[in-house]
Amino acid sequence: MLVVAYTPLSSASTLPPAQNTLSFTPTIVDYLPVVFENYPPPTFTATPTGTPTPTRTPTPTPTVMPPPPGLLVYPYLGETTATSVVISWATEGSVASEVRYSLDQSYSNAVAAVSSTYDGKYWHSATLTGLTVDTTYYYKVYTGGDDVTPWVEIAFTTAPKATAGQFTFIALGDSQPWDASSPPSQGALDVAARMDRQSFDLALHVGDMVDSGGICSGSDSSWNQYIRVYFDLYRESMGEVPFYPCVGNHELNGGSCGYQAYTDVYSLPENGPPDGKEEYYSFDWGNAHFLALDTNQAHEVGSTQYDWLVNDLQTSAQPWKFVFFHHPAYSSGYHGSTTEVPTHLVSAFETYGVDVVFNGHDHHYERACPIRAGACTTPQDGGVVYYVIGGGGGPLHPALGNWFTAYKDVLYHFLRVKVDGCRLRLDAIDVGGNVFDSYEIDHCGSAAD
Repeated sequence: MLVVAYTPLSSASTLPPAQNTLSFTPTIVDYLPVVFENYPPPTFTATPTGTPTPTRTPTPTPTVMPPPPGLLVYPYLGETTATSVVISWATEGSVASEVRYSLDQSYSNAVAAVSSTYDGKYWHSATLTGLTVDTTYYYKVYTGGDDVTPWVEIAFTTAPKATAGQFTFIALGDSQPWDASSPPSQGALDVAARMDRQSFDLALHVGDMVDSGGICSGSDSSWNQYIRVYFDLYRESMGEVPFYPCVGNHELNGGSCGYQAYTDVYSLPENGPPDGKEEYYSFDWGNAHFLALDTNQAHEVGSTQYDWLVNDLQTSAQPWKFVFFHHPAYSSGYHGSTTEVPTHLVSAFETYGVDVVFNGHDHHYERACPIRAGACTTPQDGGVVYYVIGGGGGPLHPALGNWFTAYKDVLYHFLRVKVDGCRLRLDAIDVGGNVFDSYEIDHCGSAAD
């Protein structure tokens, strides 16, 4: 049995019972799983592999003003394209709202917001169109004629042109707290703080942002949970860059309002089927295509989601293809590989040129070898690299390793992905800012492990 030393980060908390049967053959027969029950989550010291890459100089964090009275959710970006952006925020009162913006700080353009009432709160959303590709705009939000912008200065940048080959994104998952009433865990706070020191253009979240997103009312309603443990948690980054989430199982736990709340608070691409809009979707950013799936609903061959997936991948000509969803295709962790994913989706990923798949659900870090036809290979031979990146803040779980495991660790983390033309570098970063695992894909002619 592996003996793990841990250091308490917060008060004791009980982990949820396993929801799935762990199914795999350990590569080390005397390495037994350990589940930390009724103890604070452990911390682990990661040993860097390879030569750490220096962190890019981050964009200075905007100066935050005391939140104006009545502001419930700081302004955050939704779907962002080369010519448009959606900016949303929430207040206690229902009054006319708008976004004012400009290339300088004159804020000479104004767009009225559409306001809706969800769970007794007033959510405002303004869609800015006719913007210039890859251009920075300053903005302010107004409600009832009052400037309720909580920053002295804040700006967003539109997406780059379709041929642009240099940008950086963050990927993370499973940042949910211990239960529906809890604030963000110390691990989630540490991850968010470390992310704020990074310079990146967009972020992916692979699900489980809240604990019980299906609760329809009360102090722990799904809307209140999103405010408490998601929008407040990442509010510094969300005002400048778009976050693209996918639906985890915890977004649907606790009641019948999961999908309603999810689609209420996010402004995501609506290019999925009519009955799946915002629940699964795709978009381009520079020379990459991103595709979000919802593995909580039918995704087997012949299902509406599967047919949409295949058509979407077939029609994309972008050189990089990234897919993200919650339940892992390959994991040696607490829940293990989700059987339906390799059975139904992996073949499509291999057939239509997906490069990397990002998953969560298991609360550890794991990078699989490039996989094709059920075996390790190389990206040049069509192998798809799969990541489990469930260390965003939820209770950590152990991982055993399996035939597909190239690297694993149990710690709070996020993934920084740098696209540089025909090259890709993925760095796993812990809360101390250490790069503890790196991987490169070279479509120009070589790959490094």
